[in-house]
Amino acid sequence: MKYGIYAVCCGMVLSFFSCKKEKENYRYDNRPVQDVQGNSLLRLINLTGHSQVIAEGDTLTNYTIFRPGAPGVIPMYPSTKFFPDKGQLGQMWSIPRQILKNGRASLMTEAIMWQSSWRDTIALDVREDGTGAKDYLLLQSGNVTMGNLPRLMEIPRSVTAPSKAGYIKIRLVNMAQILRSQSDPVDQLSVPLTLAYADGTPVSIATTNVAVGKASDYIELPYGTYQFKVLTPDGIQVSASGGSTLENTDIIDPETSTLVKGAPGRPHTVSTHLTYAPVRTYQPGGIYTIMTGVSSFTFPYYNGVSGETYSGYQNAFRVLADVAEPANVNYARIQAVNALSGESTVAVKIDNDPAVQVPYGKQSDYSIRIRGAAHITAVDNKGAVIAEMDAQLQPNMNYTAWIYRRADGKAGITLVSNNLSGGWYTGGNGADGSMDRYEQKYPFHVRFLNFCKDLPYVTFTGKNGQPLNNESSTNLQPGIAPVSLPYVRFSQSFEAWNIMAYRSRPSVLPGSWITEIPVVKSTDFIARKELYVRGPLPVHEPGIFTVALIGQLNNAVPEGEKARMIIVKHTK
Repeated sequence: MKYGIYAVCCGMVLSFFSCKKEKENYRYDNRPVQDVQGNSLLRLINLTGHSQVIAEGDTLTNYTIFRPGAPGVIPMYPSTKFFPDKGQLGQMWSIPRQILKNGRASLMTEAIMWQSSWRDTIALDVREDGTGAKDYLLLQSGNVTMGNLPRLMEIPRSVTAPSKAGYIKIRLVNMAQILRSQSDPVDQLSVPLTLAYADGTPVSIATTNVAVGKASDYIELPYGTYQFKVLTPDGIQVSASGGSTLENTDIIDPETSTLVKGAPGRPHTVSTHLTYAPVRTYQPGGIYTIMTGVSSFTFPYYNGVSGETYSGYQNAFRVLADVAEPANVNYARIQAVNALSGESTVAVKIDNDPAVQVPYGKQSDYSIRIRGAAHITAVDNKGAVIAEMDAQLQPNMNYTAWIYRRADGKAGITLVSNNLSGGWYTGGNGADGSMDRYEQKYPFHVRFLNFCKDLPYVTFTGKNGQPLNNESSTNLQPGIAPVSLPYVRFSQSFEAWNIMAYRSRPSVLPGSWITEIPVVKSTDFIARKELYVRGPLPVHEPGIFTVALIGQLNNAVPEGEKARMIIVKHTK
């Protein structure tokens, strides 16, 4: 009996501790949507500004709630099961399979004007029928356009990976519409359009002169950081949508689609002659659509109060990822620059790949490499190995191998990692880390390097020796690349500027101007001046650049080997 009571007590104790352990393993699920959802191969591409979606009479979205605030009202965006972010239809929506019945659904989208009973609606039947992925494009109404395209367009899209490792697939879809008259004249861009690189060079025949209402075939390109542009047959640049207030890319001139800057006492009144197009990295294995269509813009009100603006419409392009962008965990990109004075051409070889011939003062194209160890070799025009190094290439990184002449006269290699993200550490102290980094989609970033063996220290300055407000341009030694905040950041609103080279020392800044080294002008950063068919050139162009001092400070050397600055653009 005594042992029975003991056993019961032990059982109660064990039961108590067992329950305690189960509570310790309890997990909270803070996801806004906790049930299992899977997306179909169908998407809505919203070029209308519609915010509401109704499926079979059931509203899937939510309406904006306004509450009193100071000043004015503060909008609230209650989330829903199918729209957990703000509860409203955005630019793109992948239709969940949950709302499909036998692969079909009847939907309606609408825009409701605040404090008005007016509604703009589009009804559509979507179907997943085994023929592949499809996009349903919602286009602007006749209140904005002349109706040269229907309100609803259905186009197929690809979800099949590129055939080449390290490549992307991309296409151009032209849904530009003829616009109705607005307060000020606007560019009429509903014409055949061409996909181009940053300098205006067409990307492919397949993406050239794509007719209105049509989609080009997909083409394959090496992955990388590009600033794609869209051009009319006359060479007019089409603006991208989604400009940023922080970058001053949110206000454009309606007649030219160019970014504007302020004049004394009158902001937003002077064109920069630049057309906004974001710089972004297209990830290996990614599939992309560049789509043109009507977008809402902010225009300067030239005849109103200084700084006053109004809303209007213009055709613009946006970049859509046709599949979730893969994470780049395998590939790096590397190029070479011949900064070796006295060698007209250097052959650069990585591992057992064929050597690439690089003329003096020029850069090679990028090659795609698998992450890991790499052996880089530089060979002169006599076939002799003049420099070599081992490197560990990290995925999702961009490298430049600089071949230069060291102070001892021998050749050397400096491998520099280029930051093409447009982002940098700000030193902010936000509690959630949100203030620690800033990223620009329209960067004017320049880093500086010294590959002149005759200058133990060189400082790069602006006009008349004015500092560039960055230590990475000060007292640079040959072959050593600064790594802490290495870029000087300019802006599209800058006035014309110059880069000058000064002979400096750690205790003497900026030092003495080296008059033998030609001054670099901001317009030297424009890759192809013929791109600007409307006339005036901009002050400069966006991109990620390196300005490197190469050559010798020696009047006895040939003219081509004398010290000068070269510009290497790392974005295409």
